[in-house]
Amino acid sequence: MLISHFFVRHKTPEPRFAPGLFLGLLSAFVILGGAKPVVGLVGVGTTLIVTAVLVELNRQRIWDDYLKTYRKQKGLKSIWRKPNPIYYTINIVFLWPFILFLGFICLWAAYILA
Repeated sequence: MLISHFFVRHKTPEPRFAPGLFLGLLSAFVILGGAKPVVGLVGVGTTLIVTAVLVELNRQRIWDDYLKTYRKQKGLKSIWRKPNPIYYTINIVFLWPFILFLGFICLWAAYILA
């Protein structure tokens, strides 16, 4: 019985805390950057890089989850919230690579300041 638990695959819980954690870390490092600019820049840069890489790696899961939750919504459906593949592609191809680039710029600026 105990060995069989190794072969049972349970569904992984969804990361519901990720957007709040991203915003919290970003704001904490921006505030910390007022006192110690190098630490703030390194923190912001690292947060941006990790978030952009995670979004790019999980892009298909994010899109599938958004489609699934949109179908389940009862009263909030509108043209502004409707999943649009064009906006999603723009987001994945341009926005998140730009955020990744900004993260590297922050790390470079921290290196120059140090």
